[in-house]
Amino acid sequence: MRYNNPTANLGVRGYVKVKDKSFEEDGSSREVVLTITASADEVDAAAKAFFKELGQREVPGFRKGKAPRQVLEQGVGGHENAMGGVAEKLINEGAFEAIDSADVIFIDEPQFNVDAMLEEGKPFSFTVSGTVAPVMELSSYDPVQIEMPPEKATDAEVEEGIADIQDYYHTLDRIEDADHVAEMGDHVDTRLTITNHGKLVSGMNNVSRMVGLGAGTMPASFDEHLIGTKVGDLIEFDFEAKDDEGNSEFGDGELHAQVEVCGFRKLHMPEVDDALALKVGCTDVEDMRKQVRRNIDMQKAEQLPHLKIDRAADAIVERLAGDVPEYYVDFIRQDVGQELVQGLEEKGTNLQQWMIQNSIQADQMKEDVNREALRRAAVDCALEAVFAHEGMEVTDEDISALFDGEDDGEEKLASWVEAHRMSNLRKMARQRKATKWLVDTAVVTVEE
Repeated sequence: MRYNNPTANLGVRGYVKVKDKSFEEDGSSREVVLTITASADEVDAAAKAFFKELGQREVPGFRKGKAPRQVLEQGVGGHENAMGGVAEKLINEGAFEAIDSADVIFIDEPQFNVDAMLEEGKPFSFTVSGTVAPVMELSSYDPVQIEMPPEKATDAEVEEGIADIQDYYHTLDRIEDADHVAEMGDHVDTRLTITNHGKLVSGMNNVSRMVGLGAGTMPASFDEHLIGTKVGDLIEFDFEAKDDEGNSEFGDGELHAQVEVCGFRKLHMPEVDDALALKVGCTDVEDMRKQVRRNIDMQKAEQLPHLKIDRAADAIVERLAGDVPEYYVDFIRQDVGQELVQGLEEKGTNLQQWMIQNSIQADQMKEDVNREALRRAAVDCALEAVFAHEGMEVTDEDISALFDGEDDGEEKLASWVEAHRMSNLRKMARQRKATKWLVDTAVVTVEE
């Protein structure tokens, strides 16, 4: 499927052309200035269409379409205003198509400027300017070097899969001994309240929780306070909720707990035997291992291509010469935020509810969005640099390939053309092509 411009030859559309294209950089952002021109014949055609539309209005003393031009001009405030109307028609009906044909994507509202009044029988020019994506360079354009997991399931991965099956069928047997003292490995039934400097942690006010000591259910600094406790004990203590790098979703991570010990359980894992195999629909242990291996191979076939793209992208980003300009990160951040909100709406929830349900603080959310925006902006700039350096070109086939597998591909493509968004499709095609080159040329080392 090849695309054609369905707006060609419709009235006065598709006629203005970009005469000049220049770029300006002030050290913080990159702008493009387009000089767009309509020929004298095109100006006259626009004027004819403009006055024809005016003639369809109600004009006292005249039938529709019969009012003389002088009267029509007076109706809009005189000749100068009428010519301004023709200019506005030219700009509104042709400028965005011309911008699109120049492969320009403005990241904010473009500014239109007309230096001289339009005159019939003469060419008409105006300029459009606005901020566009930065152009960045890479320190090297050699193939990237990345590490990837083995394409097929390893014995260790199969055993992990078996362990997952065991875990799925585990039981937690209640310890009936009233004198039992909590020890590492126990699962403790608790009723607890957790605060952060006096403020209740969301979802942790007098709630029942089973805490696996040493299982990572709670931080190690929490577990240690339960060692040696008995059923009925009421304890109160401070603990830290931080990751290995010292970061926390709870400010400084200093929390306070009030805990009632309600009971103990022991974890029982089933044996890896034919009885377990039968539970998962296999004939015996050997068949279970074969099925686990087959499932892992299928998962890898689906997931590894995406992982390879991510790792190649991460590797090429490391070669960017300098930081991505902040104005472009800000632009991408808007897209990240909108995608998050739209995704939650599709799931029947909103951002506030989702944050509460997942105990996510506003500062953490902001940091996550900023991190994702910075990564996307960096990948965007790196892929554009690869595309340009390798001398690639976008073909009609590349554009068509963006709609492969869609029943209404032609209609969707036509809607992009009609909306003057072919430049966006060309950008998608450029990035897809650059990504394919990155992946195809990547030097891969298989991880142990």
